[in-house]
This record gives sequence, C-alpha cells and structure tokens, in this order.
Amino acid sequence: MLWGGYAKGNTGDELCLAAALERKQQEFGSNVAILSHLPEHTSALFPQATVIPYVPPGMKWFGPRKRFIRACKSLVTASGLSYFIQNGRLDPGYEWMRCLSRTDQLYLVGGGYLTDLFPLDLVIPPIRLGLEWRIPIATAPIGIGPFQSPIHEEQTTTALRQIKLTVRDQASLDFCRAHNINASLEPDDAFAFIKNLSASGPAKPPGTRTRKIGVCIFKQYGQDANCDLTAWWTDCLHGLKAQHPEYEIEGFCFHTSPEAEFQEMTRLFSLAGLAAEHVFAPVMDFKHTVEIVRGYDLVISTRFHATITANVFNLPNIAIAVGDYYQAKMNAARLGYENISSLINPASQPPAELLKMCKNKLAGRESEA
Repeated sequence: MLWGGYAKGNTGDELCLAAALERKQQEFGSNVAILSHLPEHTSALFPQATVIPYVPPGMKWFGPRKRFIRACKSLVTASGLSYFIQNGRLDPGYEWMRCLSRTDQLYLVGGGYLTDLFPLDLVIPPIRLGLEWRIPIATAPIGIGPFQSPIHEEQTTTALRQIKLTVRDQASLDFCRAHNINASLEPDDAFAFIKNLSASGPAKPPGTRTRKIGVCIFKQYGQDANCDLTAWWTDCLHGLKAQHPEYEIEGFCFHTSPEAEFQEMTRLFSLAGLAAEHVFAPVMDFKHTVEIVRGYDLVISTRFHATITANVFNLPNIAIAVGDYYQAKMNAARLGYENISSLINPASQPPAELLKMCKNKLAGRESEA
C-alpha cells in the first residue's frame, strides 16, 4: 500500500507517487494499491492502478496512543459491522483500515508532508496504525520537518524512530540525527522518474522553436508574512523582458490550484507590463507539466520539483528560496547540478543579481547551440 502527501494539487507530489508506483510494481507486480483521500483524482491520474479511498478517523491523533488505537479498532469492528448490516457492504470510511491490516508493506511515498506546515492529522493515522499492527513500513526519500508545535514534533519523531527512513535533503538528515532517528540520504525520487520520461523522446533543438524563459512563482512556506516580494518580482519580470526581448517569458504552474501560482503570476505579469495570457493555466497531468518545462531555455522557479525537472533536462535554471525550509529543499534539488543551477534569496539579493545570472546562463546556452 502506497501512502503520502499527494492528491493535494502539487505536481511534484504526483511525480513522487508515479515513481513509487513504478518501483513497487516492479517489486510486487499488480499487488500494489494507492491509498488516497481524493480517490477520483488519483484514479484519473493513474487509471490502471488500484486506488483505495481514505477517510481519516474522526479524532485527533495527537492524543494518548492507547485511546487512539482503541478508537480505530472500534471503528473497524462495531461501527463497521453496523454499517454492513444496514447497507450490505463495508463502510468506505473503514475499508482502508481493513486493507491496511492485510498489507505486506506500507510504503511512504516521497514528498515533504511530514511537517506541521501541512495537516498532520490527515497523514499520520495510517502510519501510526501500521506501526501498531506491526506492518513493515518502508520509505522513499522524504522530507522531515520543520515543526512549529513541540507536541507535533515529539509525536511524529516517536513514530519515525520505529522506521528505517530515507530522506531527501541534508536538513532532514540532520533533524533525524538530532532526534535519534535511523535515516540515510538519497536523491528525491523525481530525479530518476523524470530521467525515464526524458528517455521517451528528445526535446526539440533550440533552433527549431521559439526561445522561451519559464517562470514559476508562489509564496513559499516559511516566508516571513511581512516579506512582500511584489516589487522584487515586478522588477525581475520587467527587467527580463527589457534585457532579453528575443525571448518569450511564460509563467508555468507546478500546482493545480489557481490560488497557488496562477493568480499570483497573472497579477505580477500585469504589474510588470507583460501579457497575463502568457501565464499557463494549471495542468492536471503531471507528465504534460514536465514537458512544458522541457521546452524552456531558462527556468526560474520557486518550486522544488520544477527545479529538479530543469536539472534533469540539463536546462540552466535559477532556484528561488526564501527561508530555511526552501533553502534546504533547493540545495537538495541543485546537488550535482551546480554548473547549471544557481540559488538566489529575494530577501537579501536584489533583482539585478537575478538578471545578471540570467544573462550569463542564456549567453552560455546560446554559445553551446
């Protein structure tokens, strides 16, 4: 059974799920199922996969351990039996627990969902039940932390100490070592999966298509609430168009929610005097999104997996990181690709530095062509 932080609109999380599904099907054949809190969405992306609807237990998981397990067992037994008697079938809210109890392995898909920046009450119950029922748990390279609540941190680390973890960045590895969690460091799963996609067919040579700069902008988690980057991004976008008039500047989304990137980029493009229609609407198909990125000559991204995509396709790129959380993620995305990928922090570096990086990277790409 696969479980993780996907089905929330993040293209990178769907890439990690695709990588996990591919890996586990090689190991277990057709005996692999995806647990999903949005099963229709997951089934649309992976139509050949078995998808099990997930309904989180109706109680907070951060209570006493025995009370949590006792409540879950009562759901599977008394409440589940009552529903079956009345409806002639198992309650879908409890069916996932029955499936979990019979699985040979719970596999945690790659992603950065083990942090209270996101709702842990959605993610943790299957992990905790798996541990209680002594189901083997394995992980893809995942991100751990940060935590805003000491209670969340303690409860999560207590669970993770019972698992041999694989993590995707140095900050997560340092966190594990500080909390006596057994962990090793490996590259994010998206690297290998996108490499397999790139082998399916070559991209068009630069000389046979319109030259483009792709930009992905969203307000990163951990960014200071008082850190308004509107002026910074407006100057960058306006400067890019003035500095590189021969290139089209396009906005692309790595999240399907319009509020995540699309609305912000259309606003910024308009403020910078660029055509708002040059911002692509969100795309549900993660493979299509990867192909959009593949068509650029330069990528500027606030998204971790968009930076990974650019690096796998050997595209010059600039990773944007505000705050420690994204600094750690982007350093992991750039590891081994420092010759084509640069890092910039808008909170401390002016637009002129980004424009200089862009000029140098595009000049290098043009000389290679």
